Amino acid sequence: MERCLRYLEDYGTPAHVVGHCKAVADTACRIGRALNEAGGTMAPPISEITFRTYEGDNGHMRHKIDQTRTVMDTGQARLFDLALTQAAGLLHDMARVEDRHWDAAADFCRDEGLYEESKIIRVHMQYEFTADAWHLTEADLVCLGDRLVLEDYYAGIDKRMDYIIAKAERQGHPEAGPVILKKKEETKVLLKQIEDRIGCSLDEIMPNAEDDR
Repeated sequence: MERCLRYLEDYGTPAHVVGHCKAVADTACRIGRALNEAGGTMAPPISEITFRTYEGDNGHMRHKIDQTRTVMDTGQARLFDLALTQAAGLLHDMARVEDRHWDAAADFCRDEGLYEESKIIRVHMQYEFTADAWHLTEADLVCLGDRLVLEDYYAGIDKRMDYIIAKAERQGHPEAGPVILKKKEETKVLLKQIEDRIGCSLDEIMPNAEDDR
Protein backbone atom coordinates (compact mmCIF):
# COMPACT_ATOMS: atom_id res chain seq x y z
CA MET A 1 0.00 0.00 0.00
CA GLU A 2 2.79 2.43 0.86
CA ARG A 3 4.31 1.91 -2.57
CA CYS A 4 1.01 2.77 -4.25
CA LEU A 5 0.52 5.88 -2.12
CA ARG A 6 4.02 6.99 -3.07
CA TYR A 7 3.17 6.52 -6.75
CA LEU A 8 0.06 8.68 -6.32
CA GLU A 9 2.11 11.40 -4.63
CA ASP A 10 4.91 11.30 -7.19
CA TYR A 11 2.42 11.30 -10.07
CA GLY A 12 0.73 14.41 -8.69
CA THR A 13 -2.71 12.84 -8.35
CA PRO A 14 -5.06 15.45 -6.77
CA ALA A 15 -5.99 14.89 -3.14
CA HIS A 16 -9.70 14.40 -3.85
CA VAL A 17 -8.87 11.72 -6.42
CA VAL A 18 -6.55 10.00 -3.93
CA GLY A 19 -9.48 9.95 -1.49
CA HIS A 20 -11.66 8.32 -4.14
CA CYS A 21 -9.01 5.72 -4.94
CA LYS A 22 -8.61 4.83 -1.26
CA ALA A 23 -12.37 4.37 -0.90
CA VAL A 24 -12.59 2.17 -4.02
CA ALA A 25 -9.70 0.02 -2.83
CA ASP A 26 -11.24 -0.34 0.63
CA THR A 27 -14.68 -1.22 -0.77
CA ALA A 28 -13.24 -3.77 -3.22
CA CYS A 29 -11.15 -5.40 -0.50
CA ARG A 30 -14.07 -5.61 1.92
CA ILE A 31 -16.12 -7.44 -0.71
CA GLY A 32 -13.19 -9.70 -1.56
CA ARG A 33 -12.49 -10.47 2.09
CA ALA A 34 -16.12 -11.41 2.71
CA LEU A 35 -16.15 -13.62 -0.39
CA ASN A 36 -12.91 -15.28 0.69
CA GLU A 37 -14.61 -16.21 3.95
CA ALA A 38 -17.44 -17.68 1.85
CA GLY A 39 -15.14 -19.83 -0.28
CA GLY A 40 -13.34 -17.47 -2.68
CA THR A 41 -13.75 -17.79 -6.44
CA MET A 42 -13.66 -20.46 -9.13
CA ALA A 43 -12.12 -18.08 -11.68
CA PRO A 44 -8.43 -18.29 -12.65
CA PRO A 45 -5.94 -15.62 -11.56
CA ILE A 46 -5.78 -12.34 -13.48
CA SER A 47 -2.43 -13.41 -14.97
CA GLU A 48 -4.24 -16.22 -16.82
CA ILE A 49 -7.19 -14.13 -18.00
CA THR A 50 -7.63 -12.48 -21.39
CA PHE A 51 -9.98 -9.53 -21.77
CA ARG A 52 -11.92 -9.19 -25.01
CA THR A 53 -12.67 -5.72 -26.38
CA TYR A 54 -15.82 -5.17 -28.39
CA GLU A 55 -18.18 -2.36 -29.40
CA GLY A 56 -21.04 -1.93 -26.97
CA ASP A 57 -23.77 0.64 -26.32
CA ASN A 58 -23.62 3.84 -28.39
CA GLY A 59 -20.37 2.77 -30.00
CA HIS A 60 -18.46 2.74 -26.70
CA MET A 61 -15.78 0.10 -26.42
CA ARG A 62 -16.41 -2.53 -23.75
CA HIS A 63 -14.22 -5.14 -22.10
CA LYS A 64 -15.14 -8.53 -20.73
CA ILE A 65 -13.40 -11.78 -19.96
CA ASP A 66 -12.86 -13.75 -23.15
CA GLN A 67 -14.27 -17.15 -22.29
CA THR A 68 -13.36 -18.52 -25.72
CA ARG A 69 -9.66 -18.38 -24.84
CA THR A 70 -9.78 -18.84 -21.07
CA VAL A 71 -10.97 -21.82 -19.07
CA MET A 72 -13.17 -19.96 -16.62
CA ASP A 73 -13.83 -22.75 -14.15
CA THR A 74 -10.62 -24.09 -12.68
CA GLY A 75 -12.48 -26.83 -10.87
CA GLN A 76 -10.99 -25.63 -7.61
CA ALA A 77 -11.74 -22.50 -5.62
CA ARG A 78 -9.00 -20.00 -4.81
CA LEU A 79 -8.90 -16.96 -2.59
CA PHE A 80 -9.01 -13.48 -4.08
CA ASP A 81 -5.63 -11.74 -4.17
CA LEU A 82 -6.46 -8.83 -1.88
CA ALA A 83 -3.02 -7.23 -2.28
CA LEU A 84 -3.60 -7.06 -6.04
CA THR A 85 -7.14 -5.79 -5.49
CA GLN A 86 -5.93 -3.06 -3.16
CA ALA A 87 -3.11 -1.95 -5.46
CA ALA A 88 -5.32 -1.81 -8.57
CA GLY A 89 -7.99 0.05 -6.61
CA LEU A 90 -5.51 2.60 -5.29
CA LEU A 91 -4.00 3.27 -8.72
CA HIS A 92 -7.02 2.95 -11.02
CA ASP A 93 -7.65 6.72 -11.27
CA MET A 94 -4.16 8.02 -10.61
CA ALA A 95 -4.13 9.79 -14.01
CA ARG A 96 -7.77 10.95 -13.93
CA VAL A 97 -6.90 14.52 -14.99
CA GLU A 98 -5.45 13.20 -18.27
CA ASP A 99 -7.20 12.14 -21.47
CA ARG A 100 -7.82 8.39 -21.55
CA HIS A 101 -6.72 8.25 -17.94
CA TRP A 102 -7.23 4.48 -17.80
CA ASP A 103 -4.58 3.92 -20.47
CA ALA A 104 -2.19 6.46 -18.91
CA ALA A 105 -2.46 4.80 -15.48
CA ALA A 106 -2.23 1.30 -16.98
CA ASP A 107 0.89 2.24 -18.96
CA PHE A 108 2.49 3.67 -15.82
CA CYS A 109 1.78 0.49 -13.84
CA ARG A 110 3.04 -1.72 -16.67
CA ASP A 111 6.28 0.25 -16.83
CA GLU A 112 6.68 -0.18 -13.07
CA GLY A 113 6.28 -3.93 -13.40
CA LEU A 114 2.72 -4.03 -12.03
CA TYR A 115 1.43 -6.12 -14.90
CA GLU A 116 -1.71 -7.58 -13.33
CA GLU A 117 -2.69 -4.21 -11.88
CA SER A 118 -2.20 -2.72 -15.34
CA LYS A 119 -4.62 -5.25 -16.90
CA ILE A 120 -7.34 -4.35 -14.41
CA ILE A 121 -6.83 -0.59 -14.66
CA ARG A 122 -6.89 -0.56 -18.47
CA VAL A 123 -10.40 -2.03 -18.62
CA HIS A 124 -12.00 -0.49 -15.53
CA MET A 125 -13.94 2.29 -17.28
CA GLN A 126 -15.90 0.02 -19.63
CA TYR A 127 -15.83 -3.34 -17.91
CA GLU A 128 -18.63 -5.89 -18.25
CA PHE A 129 -19.00 -7.84 -15.02
CA THR A 130 -18.90 -11.60 -14.83
CA ALA A 131 -22.50 -12.71 -14.34
CA ASP A 132 -21.83 -15.42 -11.74
CA ALA A 133 -20.77 -14.51 -8.20
CA TRP A 134 -18.73 -17.73 -8.02
CA HIS A 135 -16.58 -16.65 -10.97
CA LEU A 136 -15.64 -13.11 -10.03
CA THR A 137 -12.08 -11.88 -10.45
CA GLU A 138 -10.06 -9.08 -8.88
CA ALA A 139 -11.11 -6.93 -11.86
CA ASP A 140 -14.75 -7.43 -10.87
CA LEU A 141 -13.97 -6.39 -7.30
CA VAL A 142 -12.23 -3.17 -8.33
CA CYS A 143 -14.91 -2.24 -10.86
CA LEU A 144 -17.66 -2.98 -8.36
CA GLY A 145 -15.88 -0.77 -5.85
CA ASP A 146 -15.76 2.01 -8.43
CA ARG A 147 -19.52 1.69 -9.03
CA LEU A 148 -20.35 1.77 -5.34
CA VAL A 149 -18.17 4.69 -4.25
CA LEU A 150 -19.21 8.32 -4.61
CA GLU A 151 -16.27 10.67 -4.31
CA ASP A 152 -14.46 9.31 -1.24
CA TYR A 153 -17.09 7.15 0.48
CA TYR A 154 -19.17 4.04 -0.05
CA ALA A 155 -22.59 5.20 -1.25
CA GLY A 156 -24.18 2.09 -2.72
CA ILE A 157 -25.36 1.42 -6.25
CA ASP A 158 -28.48 3.62 -6.23
CA LYS A 159 -26.85 6.82 -5.00
CA ARG A 160 -23.77 6.32 -7.17
CA MET A 161 -25.70 5.67 -10.38
CA ASP A 162 -28.12 8.54 -9.72
CA TYR A 163 -25.08 10.80 -9.48
CA ILE A 164 -23.71 9.49 -12.80
CA ILE A 165 -27.06 10.05 -14.54
CA ALA A 166 -27.31 13.61 -13.19
CA LYS A 167 -23.74 14.30 -14.30
CA ALA A 168 -24.46 13.04 -17.81
CA GLU A 169 -27.51 15.29 -18.02
CA ARG A 170 -25.50 18.30 -16.86
CA GLN A 171 -22.96 17.57 -19.57
CA GLY A 172 -25.67 17.47 -22.23
CA HIS A 173 -26.01 13.70 -22.58
CA PRO A 174 -29.51 12.81 -21.36
CA GLU A 175 -29.53 9.84 -23.76
CA ALA A 176 -27.03 8.13 -21.45
CA GLY A 177 -29.66 7.76 -18.72
CA PRO A 178 -31.40 4.60 -20.02
CA VAL A 179 -28.05 2.90 -20.67
CA ILE A 180 -26.84 3.68 -17.15
CA LEU A 181 -30.11 2.47 -15.66
CA LYS A 182 -29.78 -0.81 -17.54
CA LYS A 183 -26.24 -1.30 -16.23
CA LYS A 184 -27.46 -0.41 -12.75
CA GLU A 185 -30.10 -3.16 -12.80
CA GLU A 186 -27.60 -5.70 -14.15
CA THR A 187 -25.17 -4.76 -11.39
CA LYS A 188 -27.91 -5.13 -8.78
CA VAL A 189 -28.46 -8.74 -9.85
CA LEU A 190 -24.77 -9.48 -9.30
CA LEU A 191 -24.74 -7.63 -5.97
CA LYS A 192 -27.69 -9.74 -4.79
CA GLN A 193 -25.76 -12.90 -5.69
CA ILE A 194 -22.78 -11.66 -3.70
CA GLU A 195 -24.97 -10.84 -0.71
CA ASP A 196 -26.54 -14.30 -0.87
CA ARG A 197 -23.05 -15.81 -0.81
CA ILE A 198 -21.74 -13.78 2.12
CA GLY A 199 -24.98 -14.00 4.09
CA CYS A 200 -25.50 -10.27 4.64
CA SER A 201 -25.97 -7.02 2.75
CA LEU A 202 -22.96 -5.11 1.48
CA ASP A 203 -24.04 -2.18 3.63
CA GLU A 204 -23.30 -4.30 6.69
CA ILE A 205 -19.64 -4.77 5.79
CA MET A 206 -18.96 -1.15 4.84
CA PRO A 207 -17.61 1.39 7.33
CA ASN A 208 -19.96 4.30 6.68
CA ALA A 209 -23.06 2.82 5.10
CA GLU A 210 -25.30 4.70 7.55
CA ASP A 211 -23.58 8.01 6.84
CA ASP A 212 -26.36 10.25 5.49
CA ARG A 213 -24.26 12.41 3.20
